[in-house]
Amino acid sequence: MISTTTKTSSKITFDFHDGETILTEQLSKKPLKIVNPKSQKKTAICMLTNYGGGFVEGDTIALKVLCKAKTTSLVSSQANTRVYESNGIPCRQSLQLSLEENAFHVFFNDPLVMHEGGSFSQENTISAGKNSVLLLIDWFSSGRTANGESFAFHNFETSTKIKYQEEIVAWDNFKITPKDLNIHSPGNFGKHTSFLNLFLIGDANDKRVKHIEKALFELDEKNANNEDYLSNVTRTNDKTLVGRYSTEKIIVLTKIMKQLSTVLADDSLLGYNHLDRKY
Repeated sequence: MISTTTKTSSKITFDFHDGETILTEQLSKKPLKIVNPKSQKKTAICMLTNYGGGFVEGDTIALKVLCKAKTTSLVSSQANTRVYESNGIPCRQSLQLSLEENAFHVFFNDPLVMHEGGSFSQENTISAGKNSVLLLIDWFSSGRTANGESFAFHNFETSTKIKYQEEIVAWDNFKITPKDLNIHSPGNFGKHTSFLNLFLIGDANDKRVKHIEKALFELDEKNANNEDYLSNVTRTNDKTLVGRYSTEKIIVLTKIMKQLSTVLADDSLLGYNHLDRKY
């Protein structure tokens, strides 16, 4: 198990008052900075950024997010998160995310970019209450591929553990140390350099879950003929749907996320297009 414990954590708390979701607690601990852009009434938004433009040697971030009952919220990032060269001391990040009853939350970060010599580990611990729905997007790029940098980092490790009403419904672990692998062999990554994991958590009969699930399968089919794109969208149990995406060029994943953001703009979900607002 990855250990990312720190003495203090950054905090975000969303609450529901007078028919709208509002931010009631915000605490940023360096190097993380949290901003709360003005939004429409339904959805509360927080954007994550970094004082140094990315992770440098030994940086540690711990973030706790609480979505109280009936809230509709989104946490995203200002831009790609970059992990720079580390001389033996890894950078670490932990996310503790809790959804109370009937909360709807989307965690929609930009990709993590592993620069040459970087070392990074993260741990996501998530708890979802009754009738809550979560969409978690977690993706990374193997480097500044447009500049020819690919899999030049030291180590990347991630763990995601998700409970729904105290029952473990997903536990996903991934670790890659490029120097120990024949990275570009067909049995490993081939030509692909960008990867995305998507977790949709909630009761399979919930209308919001059905709406997103249907859209994910449609998007998967729509993009299936792209030779640079591999994907698998699977319902693993009645509370969990997992999407895996792999591409040679990160722009392919970016286009898919833009398509997904359009789906989330439905009034029954976020009620606005996050990426339209962002860009």
